[in-house]
Amino acid sequence: MTQRPDDPQLTVGTTGFVVLEEDEGALIPTELVYRPDDCLAARLVLLGPEGLEVGWTFAWDLLARGLMSPTGDGDIAVRPAPGPVDGVEVSLGARSTARVWLPGEGVAEFVRKVRGRVGLDARRIAPALDKELATITNGT
Repeated sequence: MTQRPDDPQLTVGTTGFVVLEEDEGALIPTELVYRPDDCLAARLVLLGPEGLEVGWTFAWDLLARGLMSPTGDGDIAVRPAPGPVDGVEVSLGARSTARVWLPGEGVAEFVRKVRGRVGLDARRIAPALDKELATITNGT
């Protein structure tokens, strides 16, 4: 599905503390991104030098639930965490040790903004999703 020009994506910029190994980590500019055409998902994007971006897409409600208690049991897990950045810890990849600590305020702001939009966005894309589901189930 393509994004309509009157439905801009929502982006909340913050700084994440990225840990790849137990003793090594770095502060990295980070964005949480929500797109109206994918209203069940959020994208966590790490912004590197020279425009390099590394991102993961997962259900945005993992961030909402992860503010309060551990959640997620697949490739992405989120939990409240004190640490280098007080807020939530996002573990990326089932076999990976990569973790990103995000400030609780930034995550809460993102969740509030998404909750304010997701109902309307879901209603907008519902006919297209129904059509896709019909195509899949009818085998046409």
